[in-house]
Amino acid sequence: MTGHESKFDLPFTVGLIPLFFQNGVWLEDAFVGGAFTIPARNSRLFNFSNFDVTFFAGFNKVTSPAFVTGKKKTLEDSHGRVFGVAFFIDAMQSYWKGGYAYLNGGENLSGADYHNLTLAFTRRYFDRVSNSVRVIANVGQDGLPGISHTANGVVLLVENSLVTSLPSTLVPYCNLFLGVDRPQSVARDAGAGGILKNTGILFETDGLTGYPTLDATANNTYGGVLDLEYLFNLDQQIVFEAATVQVMDSAANRGAQGAQYGVGVRYQLPLNHSWILRADAMYGWRNAAQDVAGVRVELRYKF
Repeated sequence: MTGHESKFDLPFTVGLIPLFFQNGVWLEDAFVGGAFTIPARNSRLFNFSNFDVTFFAGFNKVTSPAFVTGKKKTLEDSHGRVFGVAFFIDAMQSYWKGGYAYLNGGENLSGADYHNLTLAFTRRYFDRVSNSVRVIANVGQDGLPGISHTANGVVLLVENSLVTSLPSTLVPYCNLFLGVDRPQSVARDAGAGGILKNTGILFETDGLTGYPTLDATANNTYGGVLDLEYLFNLDQQIVFEAATVQVMDSAANRGAQGAQYGVGVRYQLPLNHSWILRADAMYGWRNAAQDVAGVRVELRYKF
């Protein structure tokens, strides 16, 4: 715009924008707003070899269950807003991610305003275990008349994978979670699933088929998954998984009515450079609720 070479880079976006932070755990939604990033910086003072900072704001179509009340089903209905910042840092031979967001429901839902904070730490130990620890906390909501709090609580996610003698193709992993009260992401599209979507394939649904899952809300629950992933010669993938959800507090204060257990399998095969065949199957046993089961086959085109 100036006709001169810029001395810095400033990526930005405005409009109906999709944002995806922490592998979609903290934020996975598309809303009307804007964002810009201060990229690829370093700091001698703090010994940061690399860091990025992204500032974002959304003014419409921000999807959050924090604003469920009466006719106002989501932030998209209430024209609520979000203002936040996210960062990642390479430091201490590890990888840090964090963020802060303030969600505002407007005049009609001012009691539902709250703060959403997150911090994640990833590091490899003894050249054998890759570990990530992630925390998301919701605080500061006053509550809505007759509904009380719709966003309060904290979730702890611990992801572990074992570095085997075939580190690129044979990957066993164990992911654990603990959710207290009603923790939630900053914003999640309806097709993005619950906050536990990345914990395992038994918590991962889709926006097309409504594929069944175990309870993925982390609403007064804890549990985990055990998986074995094999990538053959890096030309196909198979995953076997077993998972459980255990409950805390009273049934009135959580979504899952009882303990849940499940098994699942996934197979993916690239047919060529554009087409991928993927198949999933699962079965879930749910105490105090009907069992769930599902099978799906997808043909995906990458462009």
